[in-house]
Amino acid sequence: MKISAIIGCILFALVSLEAQTQQYIHINGKYILGPCGDTLLLRGLNYAPYNWGYDINSLETAEVAKTRANAVRMDWYANNPDPNTDAVYKNYVALDSAISKCIHNKMIAVVEIHDYTCSNDTAALLGLNTWWSQNNVFTNILQKYKESVIVNYANEALYFDFSGNPTAALATYKNTYKNIITALRNVSGFNFPIMIDAPDCGANSDAFITSNVANDLIQFDPRHNLIFSAHAYWYSFANNDSAQMAAKINAVLAQNIPLVLGEVANLQDDVNPCAYILNYKPLLNFCQQNKVGWLAWSWDNDVCPARQVSSNGNFGNLTSYGNDIVNSTVYGMLTVNAPKSQFLLNGCSTGINNVNTVIDFVLYPNPASNEIFIKAGRNIIGLAFTIMDQTGRTVLTGKLINELTIVDVNHQPAGIYLLKVGEQSPRFFGILK
Repeated sequence: MKISAIIGCILFALVSLEAQTQQYIHINGKYILGPCGDTLLLRGLNYAPYNWGYDINSLETAEVAKTRANAVRMDWYANNPDPNTDAVYKNYVALDSAISKCIHNKMIAVVEIHDYTCSNDTAALLGLNTWWSQNNVFTNILQKYKESVIVNYANEALYFDFSGNPTAALATYKNTYKNIITALRNVSGFNFPIMIDAPDCGANSDAFITSNVANDLIQFDPRHNLIFSAHAYWYSFANNDSAQMAAKINAVLAQNIPLVLGEVANLQDDVNPCAYILNYKPLLNFCQQNKVGWLAWSWDNDVCPARQVSSNGNFGNLTSYGNDIVNSTVYGMLTVNAPKSQFLLNGCSTGINNVNTVIDFVLYPNPASNEIFIKAGRNIIGLAFTIMDQTGRTVLTGKLINELTIVDVNHQPAGIYLLKVGEQSPRFFGILK
């Protein structure tokens, strides 16, 4: 049974006490959760609004939304030296509009700063915190859309294997992001998930697991709210081999790290654009099977036209690559639909009597395949739980013995189920086979 079929049957939204007080996208282990506690599988596109700053009237968000993407990674500049575009990037009304239209079209806005792409300038990178925390950005824009924003601090910054001393470089990478986390979290209310790109132009996912870098950063973050992003330009990094790419991803997932492939493409640049053909199809197939989020590069206006999803920014003019990204029967955004953020669809309402009902437990992932996790508020630890099928027949019972209870659902057939804890209202979830 397909995920889309299960999701289509779920008529009730998920909600929790934590979700109502959280107000931000947040992580739990390797899972990314929406403000309503629903599991988010990011799947969408990279898109530079206003044609990389060259056309203030070019905002194609509604066309992007026709792909059914649930997230858009938007490229922006804090200080663009190009006088032809810097005026647009200093236009905070334009930034607000780009984020607003993304969210209006039910897509999470992953806002990314592009200034230091492939740079190893640690001081400059740390200095970006002043852009993110300024009133024009943080107070006036990001906080307004806080339930639907991910802060992708900087694109593809810092080195690891690119350096002459990888051990020292990795320590610098880790310590620089510790300083960035400290600077941002010291800003009252800066609770957004911070997405951190892999080093070596974003490609080196090994950096996340070497010496427990990613998990150490998550524990260091007082909000424990970090997402890690690798860019799959893996012609050399994984030898363009599907088995090696799967192994790279599995190594990260094995450490329970929230991972997104922030850029996936069909072609990789070298000295010239479009230099190498990338083996991206088995990679996306693997991501679909293992519930790993990905964002395709890119919607339009790329230096490599064959790497564009749309030839001219319109949904009606998909390239060959774009048609595959959108319509593939294995992983296409239009055909194998990833669920939208529940907050963007209906808000955090149970749908029961059309009122908000406080339910102080979180259920994830949804849909599930082998097991579900029940994260309980302390006031309901010790209560019994019941899992029922759609007919109301009890299929499993148990007790919430601590703050995180793991329930094996591997032996249950695919379908829609209800989880009831004590006297709380039931929670609907799907089982995928």
